[in-house]
Amino acid sequence: MTGLESSDCTVAIGRPLGEEITVSVLESSLNCTAGEVVLFSGRMMWRTGCRKLPLSLINSRTNTLIVKQRVLLPGNGVILQYNSRTATKKYYQDCDKQLFGPQGEIVNPVQLPDQRQEVVCRTFVNVAPQHRVAVRALYIDLGNESNQTHFNYILVRDVSTMKTMAFHGKKQFLWESTGSQAEIEFHENVKDHPISFWAEYHAIEPK
Repeated sequence: MTGLESSDCTVAIGRPLGEEITVSVLESSLNCTAGEVVLFSGRMMWRTGCRKLPLSLINSRTNTLIVKQRVLLPGNGVILQYNSRTATKKYYQDCDKQLFGPQGEIVNPVQLPDQRQEVVCRTFVNVAPQHRVAVRALYIDLGNESNQTHFNYILVRDVSTMKTMAFHGKKQFLWESTGSQAEIEFHENVKDHPISFWAEYHAIEPK
């Protein structure tokens, strides 16, 4: 991330669920006095730095990591090396899914009533940096909203702001994020009414 004309540069690293990412800083020419900085962020970590970066080893703790660099002087920056390995701690459910790329489909996880252990299944969506995520629900059946005791619902979370919207019933929707990451949570009472959900997502330009 050196020799760039742009003052802001973002790199996204993604691996399959079950892995974690480690990043080592090989070189840094950041001017800390001028306010140049690099930010490492993931679903379970957030860290900024400038001084003593070449001694740093960063662990994402999950399968995705975003590196943001801000420089004031052209040519300054960092050189990073990253590796992935099997995560030391399990941070996901077996029914979770990870989706990368500019577009794709989101479908509800299928859980059988006798296998249910009251877990919340999630789908993680990551698109390219500087883009946003648009989710269009094409078919949705979360059961009868009048049954408030065991109702089903879906939560859609904008990771960059941590704002969450809840969706119930059978109404289709279009949702857009402010950043490049989104999470969909499926809260389901399988025994009463399994969820049926099908949506498409695609990357859209920033506002």
